[in-house]
Order: sequence, then structure tokens, then C-alpha cells
Amino acid sequence: MKKLLGILALCLLLSSNAFSASSIKVNYESYTAVSFNEIFNNNYSSKPVTLSGDLYLPKKEGKFPVVYIQHGTGHAKNKKKFFKKIIAQMHKENIAVFIGDSYTKRKITKDFWKLGLAARVLDGLNILNTLSKHKNIDKNKIGITGYSYGGMVAFFTAYPKLLDLVTNGKNFAAYMPVYPGCDVVFKDMKLVNKPMLMLHAELDDYAPTIDCINYVKKLQEHGNSVELKIYKGAHHGFVKIMKKEHLKSVGNFRNCKPGYVDEEGYWFYNNKSWKNMTELETVSAIYKECGAQGVTIGGTTEQQKQAITDTVNFFKNNLLK
Repeated sequence: MKKLLGILALCLLLSSNAFSASSIKVNYESYTAVSFNEIFNNNYSSKPVTLSGDLYLPKKEGKFPVVYIQHGTGHAKNKKKFFKKIIAQMHKENIAVFIGDSYTKRKITKDFWKLGLAARVLDGLNILNTLSKHKNIDKNKIGITGYSYGGMVAFFTAYPKLLDLVTNGKNFAAYMPVYPGCDVVFKDMKLVNKPMLMLHAELDDYAPTIDCINYVKKLQEHGNSVELKIYKGAHHGFVKIMKKEHLKSVGNFRNCKPGYVDEEGYWFYNNKSWKNMTELETVSAIYKECGAQGVTIGGTTEQQKQAITDTVNFFKNNLLK
């Protein structure tokens, strides 16, 4: 995950006000899992937590397909203007949008990177459980997309083992990770048999594209329906229109060797196993061993427009069949 240390500076830079569009609050239950080992063993060290997100329905009656959007390390409100554009275009296709929020109800207001991947993925799976029961949602037409850390949620929720444990086998109908970190994946490369499109930035020095190129190739070799589209000349965070900037203090893991989550739910990373540790302990130890600093972010109007077009077309083609 080329983006876990020093991330707070990035979050503050990208922050903005809350959404102003009309929405319905939807609550969902989850846990703050500290590792995938906890999920695999159904043995959580945390108490249940009630989270909530915003559901934006088309202005019609009935049940709708829905696209669930998961934020990255920064808060969902960071992409207010971008999400408003996505929502407007989705509503033209009679597709609802749900914006997840892993922070507010946990009272996380800083050090966002300390909420680990396992907790975020568990949130995503529990959102699937909740949306599947909503009176205005077609349970068979729920798609997922996410950005950066949220992009990792968007492909980790496609692993059958997690779905069997948390959702009783229910799965999303379509998956679209956007510039995720692909340096940590599950060792088992078999995903559910659903379409997946990954969008990535050619010049991403935060979650390097080469890791996702290699990951997608392996997924395809294992028979998964996965495509990768690389935005030429783009940097991390390209869906938000902002001047390119190099952030010297933001941590990265570019010098580390990519790895995976093993069968027990622990990391194998930088050519070694990190057993019996929480994710926070693991990431901190890895950063001391091979972490570095400095990432580039920024996006153009053209890149944002293309991202919106690609998002709407992907879900229109896969949720409106």
C-alpha cells in the first residue's frame, strides 16, 4: 500500500466541506478489524460499530441498481464536487449512488491511515449486506468503486473467501478499483466471476502502476474477467482537478517488495512473513525497514471527465443488463 505513512498531510490538502445534495442516511453494522486473521477466524478484538453513509436515489419510485463508492485514506467529503458530478450522471441512467463513510461514526478526525485495510474491507462487505436489504435497491445490481485505499476495498471485496465468511456468498455485480495499491493482495488469485475494470495513473508514484499491471496479469492468468486502463500522463488522485504537486513528507513503500495476505490472514511483504501482528504494527515495522517519503498528486479537467465517462459506462453496461 504505497501510501500509509505521512498521509495526513495529503488528507488535509484535499479536504473540503460536506455534501449538499439530497440524500438518505443508511446505517450499517461493522467491526474495526485489526487484521484479516480476525475476519478469517470471526474473532474481533473490537466491539461492533454502527456506521452510516449517504444514499442518493433517482427522483423516481421503485428499486434501482446502485454504485457504492468507497473513499480512500482521506474522507469522502474530500471529493464533494467530483461525487456530485458522478451522482448526476448516474441518475440520468436511473442508477443510485451510495457514499460509504468509515470515519465519522468512529470519530476518526486525524491519522486516517491508522484505520487498516481489513477494517475498511469489512465495512465494504457489510455495506453490501445492508444495501441488499434496502427497499429501494435491486440486490442483484450493486456495484462497487473506490479510490486509492478505497480502490483496494473494491478488489478485496471480490475474494470468495471473504464473501463466504461475511456476506454468505453474496457478491457485488461489478467492480471498479481506481488507482489502488496493488502491492498487497490475497495470495489466492481467484475472484468471483464478475466484471472488473481497474483505472490507474501512468505516473503514479504513490501506488505504482507496475504493481497493478503485474496483479491484473496474474488475475487474468487465473481466468478472472479483469481489465486495466491506464491514464497516460496521470498522477495519483487524478479524479480531483488540482495542480500537480509533489508532497515531500508523505510516506511511500516504493522501495519495498510487493507481497500478499496469506491463508491465515497475515502479511508476507518485502520478502518476509509478518505473523501474529496487527496491520498497524505490520505497516509501521515495514515502513521502518524500507519506507521512503515523497509522492506526486494532481488531476486535470480532461482526466476527471474521462474518469466520469469510464465510471458511468462501466456500470451502465454491467448493472443495466
